[in-house]
Amino acid sequence: MRAWPVHFVFAIILVGSLAAKSGSTDVLANNRNLESAVMHIAGSHGWRFREYTTINGTDIPSLIFEAPVCAQPMFVALFSVALDQEPVVRSARASGYGLRYFYIERAWDAPQRLEVFLERIKYATLAIVGLTRYVPSTEVLLVGSPLTCQVADDVDWRVLWSRDYSSADRASTNATKE
Repeated sequence: MRAWPVHFVFAIILVGSLAAKSGSTDVLANNRNLESAVMHIAGSHGWRFREYTTINGTDIPSLIFEAPVCAQPMFVALFSVALDQEPVVRSARASGYGLRYFYIERAWDAPQRLEVFLERIKYATLAIVGLTRYVPSTEVLLVGSPLTCQVADDVDWRVLWSRDYSSADRASTNATKE
């Protein structure tokens, strides 16, 4: 057997792995400030930020907003894609509130660990080869809203994971630090 086909295969593997490595360094970077992005996105839909707090009886941080069409406040929290804090959130939820979970282009009424995991893998893979505008993160967005006022789906939360938005947000954060 000739050596050149084997060398050619190894060269393709080397080039492919270097390309994947250089593309993946930014893909799963978790240095974005999603909290400020949530505030900006919610504000652009008429939600008014009221305060920082924690979810009832927990140490899980959340943001409280007032939506123009809701009599009661909304809360928004970010937590790990593992959804390990979710049982605490569900048990501490105030009566009369519904929960919606958002991750990139998907939304659920109940936590879906496997589906979130698969979405993260899908978008990480697509981002490595440059075939998506989204950057997967290690956080899932949770929106709690009164059952009489379901406006969480009216907000385009996908922007939170947009590569263009996160780049602009990172640039503005760096500009304010300098």
